[in-house]
Amino acid sequence: MRRYFLRMGLACLLALTLFSAAPAFADSDQDRARAAVESGEVKPLGAILKTVRQKYKGQVLDTQLLDLGGHWVYRVRLLTQDGQALDIGVDGKSGQIIDVQGGG
Repeated sequence: MRRYFLRMGLACLLALTLFSAAPAFADSDQDRARAAVESGEVKPLGAILKTVRQKYKGQVLDTQLLDLGGHWVYRVRLLTQDGQALDIGVDGKSGQIIDVQGGG
């Protein structure tokens, strides 16, 4: 149970880092990402992490929300229980896992 709360705390910290206040220029990547989530165009990070954790067990190391020419993709870096690093691509709109790299 303690691990669960630690993981949730880490996920919240990552979410806050990802969507923290950006410098005061309107066209920043963070501003566009935040607007896409707020408008419902992109699923929130919590929903994405839930999908990833249903399929892969491990510790989330890093997350990014990338705008690939109007197609939003979350990149989740995960350290599996057996020490393998995975880079998991998740479609930002549907929440579906679209790519997994790493793991040897």
